[in-house]
Amino acid sequence: MNLKTVLYQKWSKNLMLLTVFLMPLSSFIYSVPVTAEESSASNSESTLSNLSTVTQNVYVSPKGSDFLGSGTLQAPYRTLPKVRSVLRDTYAERPAGGTTIWLREGEYELSSTLELNELDSGTADRPVTYRNYPNEQAVITTAKTIDPTRWKPLNSEAAARVHPAVYADQLVELDVQSLELKNTSGFPGGTSFTKEWGIVDLIVDGVREPISQWPNPQQKIGKNRVGWVTMNGSADPQSFYYGEGGQPKDGITTDEVNADQTDRTARWQRSIEQGHDLYLKGFWRTDFDPVTSKVESIDNTRHTIRLVDIPEGGMGSKWSKDAPVADSTGTGTTTSTTLSTPLPAQSPVTIHGDTYVTQDVYVTDDVYHAPLFPEPLLTATSVTYQVYRVGTGTEEWQALNLLDEIDTPGEWALDFKDQKIYYYPDGDINKQNIIIADRTGPIIKLNNASYLNFVGLTIEGGLNNGIEMQSSHHISLDNNTIRNIGGGGILDYYGHDNRIQNNTIYETGSFGISIGYAGNRDTLTPAHSWITNNHIHNTGTLIALEGLIITQSIGMTINHNLIHDVPKHGIRYVYNNDLLFEYNELHHISLEDGDAGAFYTAQDWTSYGNVLRYNYVHDSPRANGFYADDGDSGDTFTNNIVSGVSKAFLFGGGHHNRATGNLIINATSGIQIDDRGIARKYTADSTHAEQLIAKNPSTGPWKEYGRVLADTYGYDTNLWKNMLNPKWHPEYPNGTHFKDNAIVQSGTLVIPKKGAVIIQNNPRITNTQSAGLNPNTTNGFYTQNPTILAIFPNINTIYPQIGLQKGEVISTSSSD
Repeated sequence: MNLKTVLYQKWSKNLMLLTVFLMPLSSFIYSVPVTAEESSASNSESTLSNLSTVTQNVYVSPKGSDFLGSGTLQAPYRTLPKVRSVLRDTYAERPAGGTTIWLREGEYELSSTLELNELDSGTADRPVTYRNYPNEQAVITTAKTIDPTRWKPLNSEAAARVHPAVYADQLVELDVQSLELKNTSGFPGGTSFTKEWGIVDLIVDGVREPISQWPNPQQKIGKNRVGWVTMNGSADPQSFYYGEGGQPKDGITTDEVNADQTDRTARWQRSIEQGHDLYLKGFWRTDFDPVTSKVESIDNTRHTIRLVDIPEGGMGSKWSKDAPVADSTGTGTTTSTTLSTPLPAQSPVTIHGDTYVTQDVYVTDDVYHAPLFPEPLLTATSVTYQVYRVGTGTEEWQALNLLDEIDTPGEWALDFKDQKIYYYPDGDINKQNIIIADRTGPIIKLNNASYLNFVGLTIEGGLNNGIEMQSSHHISLDNNTIRNIGGGGILDYYGHDNRIQNNTIYETGSFGISIGYAGNRDTLTPAHSWITNNHIHNTGTLIALEGLIITQSIGMTINHNLIHDVPKHGIRYVYNNDLLFEYNELHHISLEDGDAGAFYTAQDWTSYGNVLRYNYVHDSPRANGFYADDGDSGDTFTNNIVSGVSKAFLFGGGHHNRATGNLIINATSGIQIDDRGIARKYTADSTHAEQLIAKNPSTGPWKEYGRVLADTYGYDTNLWKNMLNPKWHPEYPNGTHFKDNAIVQSGTLVIPKKGAVIIQNNPRITNTQSAGLNPNTTNGFYTQNPTILAIFPNINTIYPQIGLQKGEVISTSSSD
């Protein structure tokens, strides 16, 4: 399976296996696609406005008592489990108007996950609300508070390993065994992993402290990206050169690791010999999904670093040449068959004009980032040797979690051998509030719950997700802060009619918000859930995941969200129908990964009906704006603004992806439409086709859905039938359009040789000055350029509505 489409399998093992759909066939509701011309639904009246009608108020405070308290303002309970117990005892007596649990100022430390289910639920007219007391901060955590007196000076062996730039007495150590912490013996993923971080986390005064890293996150070494250095070529399938000796494509073999004269590799090797683990995070093979790998040894004579495990596919970028393979005697190499990445059967073409309709044209440079030099054809022999590549010299890597590289206040490392946390405190440690996250379950979990509201709470300090919802509906998460989480912020699986709105989510180890199986795609029953006005940033700090993930869902609205500073895609939506993305702002996307999109979807011929309009993507030069990868089909992109990206639109071989009325500014390429489906065999008997056949498109709701899609978007009348017909050539990007888009100061358009593709009326404006763009709208308009206004006539009224809205955008968990 392609790495980019593995939906976090190991991570999801920790979730409960859910097999029951929420809505039976008898409750089937046909989901009509949202068109770009329709207006968005207005947000419903908030349940919070009805608080005056609540007839039951329960108070809880860290200063209260579970034994002497009565739940009144004067005598509050102390813990949330006590409140849960009291409410369960009175479940049958839920009062008219509902119940509100008021959390007073302070920290609510849970010894385990706070789990709420049907016994803790409300009803449509009697909801249950957990919220902060006005103007007070209530923090819910599963982390453990650390007494400052437990921190000690460094032991002599640790002191000898301290970075030359700091003094040993500036650091302190904490014995994790004496605290009976559980997640301290090593990474759950073992010696090589992408998504299994899972060790304790250190939070000081509400700030998630950075684990030690070299280069430091803002440190620039040579010409590299800040926070990274590069390989100097591969030495063998599991080793690379950090100095001279390699033959990378870029020809650069400078020893960047030891350039600061701190004898770094020698220090690292001494620590390894003493039994301390060194892990490197690197793009050993691809420029996406970095792998964290344990180091076996360092050879300071040959200038090589050897990993414990061979990276998948072997060391070295897949876009570099194959390294020689030994023959069966081990005495030489042979050159007969191709082990290198094949070039695509059909290459796209580059056009400079504004109009193109399918025809045979001259093929110029391909856009698959394939090697520009001929590769030797190599033979695999009877003896098994791992194939690897010589390397480009651009494969990035960094070192993590090592005492030897703590050189900045706030940095820390967990030494698996010593069972110590080593920390460089920023300030007086005796005056700091220090907590350690060590519990692996979510902080709050809703299972088969309904009509619950969570308002104004701060949730932090767990190794898993902040809030996890499974098979729950009519839930409102409103105006909460979720931060300093080892997993994701909010996870919602098999839900419907839920509202996630006005929340701030940051400093998460993986994703910001993840939604899965909302509604029912098989029966086309929409979820009617909203993700609205959330601020999501600085996510994926441990595991490179997205700010927002939506998978296997139908009938949702995602609007007015601000997402920025994320390592991978901004929004990943895969295997969905009838999603409406509008008024979202995304910037500084793909800070770590390559081959990413601000909006990204992939590999599905059934994911029709998604509309992306009025979104603003900017300042993300490593990312593509809107990316439909590897055959994904059926999305409509209208009236978006895309600025400062790689490719504004990248359609990788799918059908009926259509971009109209968009404004593209300063992009490397306005669009790439390619026919990779030919080489990758996206034919009528492919996996893509099997996914469509599984929906039974010739009968039932999907047959009618195909007809409505064709009528709504002007597709071929026999939509599904054509896609499964070999004569229609589904391996071509048929039905894809790029029409009526304004292109400002951007590169050429890249289009395929094969396929029913239309490129038409995409006027170019030479530079941003001529376009008259005004992103700050200080004079009341974004642009008055007549060419742009002809393409996007309402841009000046749409632009101010994009992104977070002042105040709270409210929708209710109890509305239909």
